[in-house]
Amino acid sequence: MPRYLIPIGGNEKKSENSDIFQEMIALAGGARARIVIVPTASEEPKERGRDYQKLFSSFGPETVDIVHIGERPDAGSAVLAKIVDKATLFMFGGGDQLRLSSLIGGTPLHKALLQRYRSGQCVIAGTSAGAAVIPEGMIFQNNNFRPFRKGGIEMTKGLGLIHDTIFDTHFIERSRISRLVHAVSTNPAMLGLGIGENTGLLIEDETKARVIGTGTVIVIDGSAIEINHVGYVENGKPFALTNVIYSVLTPGVVYDLKARKVIDPGPIAPPPSLIPS
Repeated sequence: MPRYLIPIGGNEKKSENSDIFQEMIALAGGARARIVIVPTASEEPKERGRDYQKLFSSFGPETVDIVHIGERPDAGSAVLAKIVDKATLFMFGGGDQLRLSSLIGGTPLHKALLQRYRSGQCVIAGTSAGAAVIPEGMIFQNNNFRPFRKGGIEMTKGLGLIHDTIFDTHFIERSRISRLVHAVSTNPAMLGLGIGENTGLLIEDETKARVIGTGTVIVIDGSAIEINHVGYVENGKPFALTNVIYSVLTPGVVYDLKARKVIDPGPIAPPPSLIPS
């Protein structure tokens, strides 16, 4: 069965008319969907959980559960394990991604979630911080350095549902290009994906990614980097970096995360060229 991840750039339209949520519900089974909402990243988890519960309930799924992990032992609950074992959609809310990685990483919940996802029986989605925690690499803090200076960001491991990628969110709206380029410079094997607000990526089998929603996704590809001085300069100093590949993807465009190229330009494309023979 195909596996699906849906990272969202934050500030998504919470409506039955949202392309993002329609895709999410359809992949999760429609009326047979069993949804688990995790608002742990938020400072107001109860309120955020209720917001998403109301939205998801409007689609008429089979069940909608809210699960808040307040402390790490909560992620070992036998009751929670049963809920996860039946889930067809697992949705992480926004807030602080370090709350998610520090409270869930390495727990029975984390292991159960990985197993459920790999079986192809559960869609994993997340918005803002909930998207940032999905991949192997995770940015969790900006330091007070000016852009493109060593040490300007801090990173840790996310939940590892997809490897060799980094998701950054609110990307266009918060001008986060410098921090994603910085993250990629630390290991160009990682592909940087900057997701705009009310925009998501529908990722199938960790390979094909289609843009959904209304905004753009920026791809930062470091595979062709030639000069990279981030490992040599002192903290706070600028570092040289050349040949970074920068791409802009719009709704409908499909990108191959392994081959690092567009495989479908989407619905908006110029007509064929008319050149006299």
